[in-house]
Amino acid sequence: MALSRSDLVDVSVALDLAGPKCRAFPVGRATVVVGTSATVILANVVDDPAAGGVWNAQEFRLHGPMPAPAASSLTGPMPFTTAGPDRDHPVHLFVRLEGLFLYLGPVHHSRSRWADGELHHCDLRIDPPLSRELLARVRPTGTPPTLPSLGWLDHVPTAPGKALELFIAGWYPTETEPRPAASIPGSVPPALADFYRLAERRPAILGGQNFLAPPAELTTDHRGERLIFGTENQGGWAWSIPWDLEAAHTDPEVWLTEGDEPVPEQEPLSTFLLQFSLYEAAMTASYVAFPRALPKQLLPQLESCLRRVPLRPFMSPISPVDFLVGPGVIAHVTPGWPDDEVDVWIGAHHRSALRPLGEVDIPWSRFDG
Repeated sequence: MALSRSDLVDVSVALDLAGPKCRAFPVGRATVVVGTSATVILANVVDDPAAGGVWNAQEFRLHGPMPAPAASSLTGPMPFTTAGPDRDHPVHLFVRLEGLFLYLGPVHHSRSRWADGELHHCDLRIDPPLSRELLARVRPTGTPPTLPSLGWLDHVPTAPGKALELFIAGWYPTETEPRPAASIPGSVPPALADFYRLAERRPAILGGQNFLAPPAELTTDHRGERLIFGTENQGGWAWSIPWDLEAAHTDPEVWLTEGDEPVPEQEPLSTFLLQFSLYEAAMTASYVAFPRALPKQLLPQLESCLRRVPLRPFMSPISPVDFLVGPGVIAHVTPGWPDDEVDVWIGAHHRSALRPLGEVDIPWSRFDG
C-alpha cells in the first residue's frame, strides 16, 4: 500500500512497510522496527528536550541508547564511518495520533552521538519540511513557562556585575547542592572572582561552546605576564588578562590571543564576562533559530522584536559579535560575506520565546519555535 504524508493508518499498515521478520526495539519514547524491507519509527506526540520526538519542521530526534540493529539501520554499521544506511532500506516515520499512526514520510540520517560504541542520540532529517499546520498536530506546544525577564539589561551601563548576576539567575537553573567553594587566588580581579562564586551553584556558566577555566586551572602564559582564564573549544584562541598580584582592585583589559600576538577585546573584564555569558547561553540553548545568511536590509525587522545590548562588539579581534535580546531570547549578529549580509544565531530559553520572531518575514533555515 502506497502511503502519502498525513495519511492516518492502523499500526498493521505501518508495520507492513518494514516487511517480514521485523524486530521491534524500544528507544526512549519511540519504537524502532527493523525489517527486511525498511525501518519504521513509531513515535509519540511529545515536546520535551529530554524525550526526543518531532523537534521542528525539519528534524526528528531519537534519544537512545539504541541496540546495534536499530543503530545500523539508521546510521550505517559503525560510528564515524562514511557509509550510511542502505539506500534501498528506507526509514519511515509515523507519529501516534488519535489511536492511529500519522505518516510523515521517509526520514534521513543527519547527525549522531555515540558513547562506548553505542548510539545514544540520532537526528533524522524530515524532507520536505512539515507545514505549520502539520507540525502543530505532531508537536503541540504545552503551556509555556515564565520566561526570563530583561530587567538585567537596564544595569549594563552602570552596574555590569549586577546585570550579569540577574541574567545568570534568570537563565540558568541552580544545582540542588552547591559545589564546594573554590579557593580563588587573591590576584584574581573582583569581576572574575564573583563569576566563580556564581558558578558554584550554576557550573554551566563556565561554558559549553567555549570555556572559562575554573580557579584551580588558571595558568599564566610562557612569559608569566598574562593570566589565561578562557579558551576556545578547539584551542583556536585564548583569553587572558595581565597577571598582577594587585589585580584584586582592578577591572583589567581582556586580551585575545590567536597565534602569537594578543589583541585587546573592546570591553574590560566586567562587561566581557557578561558578553561571554550571553554568547554561551545562545550557543548552548535547547531551542535555536537562524537564517542561512541574512541580507542587511532585513536586520531592522529582527531588531523590531528585540533590544540591542549596549556594549561594544564581543570577540572583535576575530569576528565582532553584537547582541540582541528579548524575553528568553539571545541573538548574536556577526558580519557576513559578502558585506551586504550578516550571520545571525538565536538561542531561546523555551520554544515559545521564538514565536514573535516567527511572524517576521525572514527566510529561516532552522526555526525551533
